[in-house]
Amino acid sequence: MKALLMQTSFYWDKAIMGGPALKLMPNYINMPYVEIKESFPNLLQKINPLATKTTIGCINKCGFCGVPKIEGKFQELSGWKDLPLLCDNNLLAASRKHFNKVIDLLKKHEWCDFNQGIDARLLTPFHAARLAELKSPMVRLALDSMDYVDDWEKAYQCLRNAGLPKKSIRSYALIGFESGPEEAWQRCEYINAHGVKVLPQWFHSLRAMQKNVVTLKQERLGWTEYERTLIMQYYYQRGKRNAKILSDYGWRLKSNQTLVRTRSVPHS
Repeated sequence: MKALLMQTSFYWDKAIMGGPALKLMPNYINMPYVEIKESFPNLLQKINPLATKTTIGCINKCGFCGVPKIEGKFQELSGWKDLPLLCDNNLLAASRKHFNKVIDLLKKHEWCDFNQGIDARLLTPFHAARLAELKSPMVRLALDSMDYVDDWEKAYQCLRNAGLPKKSIRSYALIGFESGPEEAWQRCEYINAHGVKVLPQWFHSLRAMQKNVVTLKQERLGWTEYERTLIMQYYYQRGKRNAKILSDYGWRLKSNQTLVRTRSVPHS
């Protein structure tokens, strides 16, 4: 780290560091010239000037998520910057009073985005009705396992019944955690069949030092770099190009939305 500092045009005796990685791996940076800071004023807005948070933490302890360790116990904030891009990790865990305050403030904006997703298990007709009051909202669900497909379906129908159009609903899908490619495709296509844009997210260990790498554990689940690239490219592309992507990777999508192998693929 010191060598990197010395290579820059300006050399400082001390570097200030912080963020989620240091919370998850506090012993990784152990240098006398590095100062660890818990928080930086307006840091979220430095990353995205339209982003805000009205709560911190989460009531869940999902095996793939570092939020409880990074942010601690779930808390409602008494005040926050009035901005349209919400980065709450579990807004629906908040009280009805807090949720109403959030929605009332968002109503003045021309659009809003619940960027970190909302917990389908906690969504009620009350929440859906209030979300439907907003101008051009982007409501993001998550289906991280088929174990929660009933909760996802209930939340989706709740949003639609409240009047939210399909274009206002998106859904994350965690892949590469505890299941292989076949299950991931099934889950993503379930979402896609509802007319909802799928946003697959590749799982990274909370101590991962590299991004978008297939680990040995993921290989044992059936993943290869070939498979990882295919599913990510497919759902982040649009239009007729999708069929070509599938064909290039040895898959074909049948009329009933079932994916079938047409040929073997490299184990790369």
